[in-house]
Amino acid sequence: MNLSNIGRSAMVRILIIGFLILLLLIPVQFVRGLIEERMYRYNDAVTEIASRWGGSQTIQGPVIMVPFQRVTARTKDQVEVAMDQAYFLPEELDYNGDLQAQTRKRGIYEAVLYTLSLDVKGSFRLPQSIPYRGEIRRIFWDQAVLIVSIPDTRGIKEQLTLNWNGVERSFLPGTAGSELFAQGLHIPLQINPLAGGTANFAFSVNLQGSSDFFVTPMGKSTTLNLKSNWANPGFTGSLLPDSHNITDGGFTANWNTSFFGRGYAQEFVASETASHASLFPSRFGLELIMPVDHYQKSERAVKYAILFLTVTFAGYFLFEIFGARRIHPVQYLMVGSAMVIFYVLFTSFSEHMPFAVSYLIAAVAVVLLISLYTLAILRDKSRALVAGGLMTGLYSYLYVVLTREDTALLLGSVALFILLAVVMYLTRNVDWYSLSERNGENSAASST
Repeated sequence: MNLSNIGRSAMVRILIIGFLILLLLIPVQFVRGLIEERMYRYNDAVTEIASRWGGSQTIQGPVIMVPFQRVTARTKDQVEVAMDQAYFLPEELDYNGDLQAQTRKRGIYEAVLYTLSLDVKGSFRLPQSIPYRGEIRRIFWDQAVLIVSIPDTRGIKEQLTLNWNGVERSFLPGTAGSELFAQGLHIPLQINPLAGGTANFAFSVNLQGSSDFFVTPMGKSTTLNLKSNWANPGFTGSLLPDSHNITDGGFTANWNTSFFGRGYAQEFVASETASHASLFPSRFGLELIMPVDHYQKSERAVKYAILFLTVTFAGYFLFEIFGARRIHPVQYLMVGSAMVIFYVLFTSFSEHMPFAVSYLIAAVAVVLLISLYTLAILRDKSRALVAGGLMTGLYSYLYVVLTREDTALLLGSVALFILLAVVMYLTRNVDWYSLSERNGENSAASST
């Protein structure tokens, strides 16, 4: 058996090319790991910047909390009790905010921070009883507190006061042992359950935060009116704004909701988890989106590596079929390695310059390198131009896919169909059975 003829077999060469593609997927996975590692470093840098300024903020409240004792068991000789907390939400709750965003850098990484000037006002129906269906031993009306939940109180840089029915009161740190709200502020209240009535409140807070801002709809009627200088908001949460306007200079947005759109009542008890389980998921607000998303684009680009390698190697295999010069597996590896290097170039350049510029530099460099290498190994300008055109088409297609995420699947399926149709058309007259025999005869003739 002539091993040289086996090497010239079309099927064997296809298997070799398939093995080379699988082999090149190993460095592709290393590149993907590199991109993920850079993403982690970016996230760590953003977290570190935010930790010195203020993290993600979600305003919850104000709410009234009243502690009480409930009976858990009763025997003939004794009564077992446990402490619990009753919460009362406002009737009306209005937020009006001015969010001024800015960016801060740490090395090559950048985070978006904001300062929020928030005015809060509304009204309560003062409680007269506890919404507990079991037996109550004692209610501590004199220990009632008003709580405003703020997850990162480091973002508060000044003393806060509350106007409560015309009387100025100062907030105190902490949430007075609340079982629902871990961080925030509180004000002690003296509630007379026999008096009932309503209470109006108003306060303002200057709050520092980063990345996003949310409010939880605690009122029977909750409104949020927000304006900002940030031009890339991402409205998210359980409710989209009723109206919004986004310009190059910022945005305005308005939310309006009632207690029918949430899963908890105006009054509930902390121990009855089912009554307030949807408290946090009901929040709504926005994310301050950074326009720089090159790591996500790099990660998406790597997913197309196997497609690009397959199409490119198929093109070079066609060069072998329709030409007299064979291409060595090592030369396939060289071309594939250049294509793998593209992702490293693209990622590294995108950390220092805009996406389009970094992509253009990496793509042009790789296309030129592969075109010149093809010219050197095939010594055929026309085939080098075809190879360059193929690579240009592939990277142009990838750019469109990366910038058109919503239509990526459509573009991908159409491109694959077109490529398959082209290959089928070009090879429609190839006699695959006699191809290896013809190569063997050509080799014997050249040796004589």
